[in-house]
Amino acid sequence: MTDHCVFCGNKHLSAKTTRYLHQQDGEMLIVEEVPCLECDFCGEQYFDIGVLKRIESDHLEIAEHRRQPQRYVRVAVESFGGADRAP
Repeated sequence: MTDHCVFCGNKHLSAKTTRYLHQQDGEMLIVEEVPCLECDFCGEQYFDIGVLKRIESDHLEIAEHRRQPQRYVRVAVESFGGADRAP
């Protein structure tokens, strides 16, 4: 991984966990507690390629019904143009 933020140049990155949204073939997987490095200044996040490959593999297994996710959530979807309409 990187030793500085390629977005802002800050050299202080901290190991953290975060929520990662993976989209594949019109489906979305929300993955909790994903390890990453996060810039202490701007918040840009960096993920190890092995972590991303595992998420991709897990998503494929779930999409192909070879594995069940821990839980399902309902998610509302709205286009930007529709969000500013008056009721």
